[in-house]
Amino acid sequence: MQPRRPVDPPRDAIGSRDGCGGRRATRGGARGGTARCRRRRYRPPEQLTRVVGGPAARSVIVLRHPARAVRVADALRAAELSVFALPLTETELPRDVDAVLTGLAALARGEYRWLVVTSGNTVQALDTIGRARAVGLAAAVAAGGTRVAAVGAATARLLADAGVAVDLVPDDATSAGLLRTIGRGHERILLPQADLAPDDLRAGLTGLGWRVERIEAYRTVPYPAHPSRRVPGVVEDGVPPPLLVPGDVVGLAAAGVQPAVVFTAPSTVQQFRERLAAGPLAFHPVAIGPTTAAALRGQGWEPGATATGPTPSAIRAAVLEAFGTEPVTLPSGRPVSGSKGPPAGPAPAPPSVPTSAPTSAPTSAPTSAPTSAPPIGDQP
Repeated sequence: MQPRRPVDPPRDAIGSRDGCGGRRATRGGARGGTARCRRRRYRPPEQLTRVVGGPAARSVIVLRHPARAVRVADALRAAELSVFALPLTETELPRDVDAVLTGLAALARGEYRWLVVTSGNTVQALDTIGRARAVGLAAAVAAGGTRVAAVGAATARLLADAGVAVDLVPDDATSAGLLRTIGRGHERILLPQADLAPDDLRAGLTGLGWRVERIEAYRTVPYPAHPSRRVPGVVEDGVPPPLLVPGDVVGLAAAGVQPAVVFTAPSTVQQFRERLAAGPLAFHPVAIGPTTAAALRGQGWEPGATATGPTPSAIRAAVLEAFGTEPVTLPSGRPVSGSKGPPAGPAPAPPSVPTSAPTSAPTSAPTSAPTSAPPIGDQP
């Protein structure tokens, strides 16, 4: 397997009024902006109806960066769907990396029975922080002989790419699936997660008797992340879908297209509402996982379908199912009365981290759960 290349997503795609790439793309005026748009493969709204084949075409918008949506796009294209990517969130390193360095040091000393990794973003963040001071994640795990549990096949694949042997991958790529699989114990578990991660996994592991130490591995922020703190993503092999900005989605709506929108995490639900608040837009919401489905319902949008897992085949099945349901509308969220949908770059600089790691392990877990979170195992 070829190692996945880090991706440095475009920094200026969101907030563009011309639908073509933000401040940098418009400094040269309309003509200069359009030229830059072509070079970056951004497509102004007036071009989109030709791309998708007109209002009757079935189009899908995946709320990920194009480089991380290739495998999903391939599966959707195989079903003769037009696919686009609209990144709304990105990951940044935590403001304070001491807890991560402390955790890596404790891993290397063999102080944990398990390292539980719930997303590919966690893998990238831990490895980025560790390598910045010449102590990678794989070296720490190997030195301590710690067992590793991964939630989701994609997370396990990224761990393997980083040189980390995975001991447990539950069939059900959710926190509940891991809790059913890992069993009871009384030793220490290191649980690195996003700042917005819910508390259910930590609480569940604690209920099984484990001593869980949860640390913040990364932060979920609106796209684009600050360049100096961006966690490197991965480039999936193949042809990425075209990159959209919110203005392009408005262009699709004006052309009469009612796309399926694949929501990858609760944070994308909130950002979609905020970035496209002007509306109106009719679309078929598709959730990856029950946590994201609940976030959609919280906005008044009943999912047309919920993917049973974060795999391309499961997402394709959910999209095809959603096209047979009533679309919802933004901003109101109410179903469209009587309306049916169509038939079924270079890596960023290493983060600034301390030159030496703390010697003691983290001692406490958060006492309250955040209100929203990326669904466990959703991220590739």
